Amino acid sequence: MISRRSLIGAAASAPLFGSRLAGADTYPSKPIRVILTGPVGGLIDVSGRAIGDAMQHDLGQPWIIDPRPGANGMMAGQIFLSSPADGYTLFLSVSGHVALNFLMKAPYDAMKDFQPIGMIGVSTALLCVPPSVPANNVAEFVAYARANPGKLNYLNSANGTGAHLLPELMKIKYKLDITSISYKGLPPGVQDLLAGRLELGMVSTTIVINHVKAGRLKAIGVVGPNRLPELPDVPTMGEQGAGDVEVRSSLPLYGHKDLPQSIVQRVNQALVASLGDAETLKRLKQVYDEPLPFTPAETAKALNDEHVRLGKVIEQLGIKADGGS
Repeated sequence: MISRRSLIGAAASAPLFGSRLAGADTYPSKPIRVILTGPVGGLIDVSGRAIGDAMQHDLGQPWIIDPRPGANGMMAGQIFLSSPADGYTLFLSVSGHVALNFLMKAPYDAMKDFQPIGMIGVSTALLCVPPSVPANNVAEFVAYARANPGKLNYLNSANGTGAHLLPELMKIKYKLDITSISYKGLPPGVQDLLAGRLELGMVSTTIVINHVKAGRLKAIGVVGPNRLPELPDVPTMGEQGAGDVEVRSSLPLYGHKDLPQSIVQRVNQALVASLGDAETLKRLKQVYDEPLPFTPAETAKALNDEHVRLGKVIEQLGIKADGGS
């Protein structure tokens, strides 16, 4: 998880946007293709397109989004790695992709075969229950779960995702007996949450906030650093003493491991500059994506920290991939 302290540090150390670096003067000279691990209309897709308009203006070339969801992100990863390492094909994923090798025998090393360029941002989610669950905060849900051991189910959009790991961390922290129900992505799971066939789910804010506003779901915690203006009465997980179970998704942009540093720095400059663009920020805010103007080094450190943290949890729980996307 990316911390607020890291965000402030990144902003303070961000490079000057206007300068061109030696060796990057001729890059780019043709369109840049960005391969995504998520589907059209998802958080990665919307965020990638949000920065794209500003970045292609800065870089002077089209920014072409190419979503390739499936196989826990491996489909997109393999397509990316099979392309030339010339900076004209980039890779955009979620930070949890760094834990891929803990979940399965993958065809590549998610930590060694990709070069971090920068971050777009980190998402905010909501921990939700249906109206039938008599809980309005984490403590009340914990009490209800303890009173009904083995009877409650939670939404698991794919093994190793935040939607899976946060409830599992809650089980450990609060000694709960709740059951994972696996789905191929969030949408079908949200339908069962709305129908009351599930008792808990951590879901992207954009997907559920209208359901919460309409009373079709109750948000018992904000998975993020701040309360949402639209839901001022819903406390953060941290306010409720549950910040240590949070699993948030940041959005790193990668190049090939052998990509020249002049190109890495040029793309990072354009990315960081885009995160200062008013229209880009407006679009990211609409999907509750908090900008992270990181340098390549800061991105690499954040991803390494995430790799270590998620790896410990996955190994402790003995989690393996289930084929979700």
